[in-house]
Amino acid sequence: MSDGGNGQASLQDTFKEQAEWRREKAKEYPADERNLKAASAFDRLAATVDAIPRDVFEAYSELGGVHDGLLDVERWTEMLRDVGFNSAPETAEDFIRSFIADRTARGG
Repeated sequence: MSDGGNGQASLQDTFKEQAEWRREKAKEYPADERNLKAASAFDRLAATVDAIPRDVFEAYSELGGVHDGLLDVERWTEMLRDVGFNSAPETAEDFIRSFIADRTARGG
């Protein structure tokens, strides 16, 4: 899949940043194993961004991505926060499809 690289690279960077942040939290709270679980999940998501089918990534992009309103940003942040705690998407495609479904259900 190729979208010029910008959208993919941005998404991959987001997942990598989240993984690193979770590793820092794991050091801060070593008794809470969920942070390492989340870091591992974000590593997996970052590694699977390139496998998102073109049509799925285009649907995500057509919705305006995450930056198309406060509610979207809040929901995106909530979805990121939930990884490893309340959700366990196997792939970046799963994560993006969940965001698209949520946005569509809200009439996006």
